[in-house]
Amino acid sequence: MKSPFLFGRSVSTEGFTNRKKEIKRLKSNFQHCINTLLISPRRWGKSSLVKRVAHEVTTKKLRIVQLDLLGLQDEMEFYKALATATIKGTSSKFEEWVTAGKEFFKQLTPKISLGPDPMHDFEISFDWQELEKNYQEILNLPERIARKKGIQIVVCIDEFQNLANFKQPLLFQKRLRSEWQHHQQTCYCLYGSQQHMMMSLFERQSMPFYKFGDVMYLSKISRKDWISFIIKAFDSTRKHIDDVLADHIASLVQDHSYYVQQLSHMVWISTEKNVTRSIVEESLENLLEQNAILYTRDTENLSSSQLAYLKALADGISAGLSSKAVIDKYRLGSSATVAKAKKALLNKELIEIRNSQSFFLDPVYELWFRRFIRS
Repeated sequence: MKSPFLFGRSVSTEGFTNRKKEIKRLKSNFQHCINTLLISPRRWGKSSLVKRVAHEVTTKKLRIVQLDLLGLQDEMEFYKALATATIKGTSSKFEEWVTAGKEFFKQLTPKISLGPDPMHDFEISFDWQELEKNYQEILNLPERIARKKGIQIVVCIDEFQNLANFKQPLLFQKRLRSEWQHHQQTCYCLYGSQQHMMMSLFERQSMPFYKFGDVMYLSKISRKDWISFIIKAFDSTRKHIDDVLADHIASLVQDHSYYVQQLSHMVWISTEKNVTRSIVEESLENLLEQNAILYTRDTENLSSSQLAYLKALADGISAGLSSKAVIDKYRLGSSATVAKAKKALLNKELIEIRNSQSFFLDPVYELWFRRFIRS
């Protein structure tokens, strides 16, 4: 029997939980051609949300183009990926891809590659010298196709923060913004897994993508919705969990989407018929053990002040970490040292800031840290 809990990959229908308000808002943005900037911590379900809405809104007149910047090293690879994804996302047959690949470029000469399986091994590339002079043709490709075909296009770009690693990232962002802001039949949905980097791209007035569109902050799924989801998932496979234990599972991992699904899955595979508290606790131990090597590595790479900062968080101190009392108790040195440690931990994605307070970003790492490091 297949587990009803999914994690580690995006989902659009099966395994998708609630998000009714977010679905409605994002769906409206897609249908009304409004740019969307989607922000949340890692593994909170951004990709699944986009995938779900894309599945619901796609029609002959509204097409979705999806690309992932993970692994792209430079501007050249971005243009190549955008052109390929746009051509594939707006035509249904590879013969049309080849035709479109030639029709929509005036200054550029695209090189089209087809592998043994054209539906999957289709790629467009360009001469870099030509592309440097005429990059606007790629950036405006979705809009030109939308106008030519009389359709609307939504370009969804995952791991958008990775463009900060490109050569001259600020200039590159200015190029994107200067072209995309004029599009009328194409809108953009930009999201990524590194929350603090995404926020710096979209919230700073000095950055090109400041006020580029509707900024959506994805919140956690409510405990009530998780309890209902967990119970129904177990029931669907003729296993039983009561509301108290379903609540306990969600509580242990602080309603974190990825970990609720993962811990529920581990409980599910250990249950023959009825879930017991001992099964939940044993599953939690297994979860901590699975991540121990990763957590140990991350912790060993911390400076003494960063470690002390996390110990304070583990003791429930989320604000006032620069106060004399906290600095003295945890031997943090000075307020400047505290600020430096905070910045480093943000960059390492070990903490997040909410309402000017610091929290562990990963709830399972927090559990592990409290159990094995704090004392």
